[in-house]
Amino acid sequence: MAEKVRHHWIVRLTHWMSTVAFFIMVGSGLRIFNAYPAFHRRGETFCCYPFEGTPIPSWATFGGWLGGARHWHFAMMWVLVANGLVYLAFIYLHGEWRDLVPRKGDLRDTIEMIKFYVFVRKDHPIQGKHNALQKGAYFVMPILATMIVISGIAIWKPVSLGWVTNLLGGYVWARYWHFCGMVALAGLSIVHVFMVFTVDPYSLRSMTTGGYSKRLSPEARNARPFWHLLPRRKRDTSVDEENVL
Repeated sequence: MAEKVRHHWIVRLTHWMSTVAFFIMVGSGLRIFNAYPAFHRRGETFCCYPFEGTPIPSWATFGGWLGGARHWHFAMMWVLVANGLVYLAFIYLHGEWRDLVPRKGDLRDTIEMIKFYVFVRKDHPIQGKHNALQKGAYFVMPILATMIVISGIAIWKPVSLGWVTNLLGGYVWARYWHFCGMVALAGLSIVHVFMVFTVDPYSLRSMTTGGYSKRLSPEARNARPFWHLLPRRKRDTSVDEENVL
């Protein structure tokens, strides 16, 4: 039997809106970066980026040209900020922040999840709505998004908000922190998508219609990446997956 709705419609809506907005922001931001694909000022050097002067491949950019990319970037910035505030307000007022905030024992549980994924541990660790690795990622994502917003404002208004720019080490470093935050958040997002499709593809329904069957959770299926693709006789599970969806 299916559980009650796993994710509230506000969580589902903000999830997909942030997905679209972030995708466009990354592509348009990389197009803007290509206008000057380096962090150092002309005639200077920069310590921490080995690809200075090398533009991002055009297929990874969005907006077509610098002006178009800027329009898209700023438009999606407001969408992402507003969407993030709605999400954070909801999980606070609805109490769902308790599922994400770090707790005593999370480090131990994280180690156990890693041991399970690398086949050191045989059985899936007991978890709640999210396992320890998921909790850590979902907790860090809003922090990275905040860092991206603050550094983006420092780049956007380096004179009128010069104190923010200076706090980040100056314009060059503000650009760098903005870029690093984007790479980190994009990396976490890629890992998230990978784990959804290879470990818990059934969770896609919970983020669209809200429905989710607990008996099909990774814990119930003892699932690792791509585990659901193996012949049933090779999996240590008694779950009937043929009637799903």
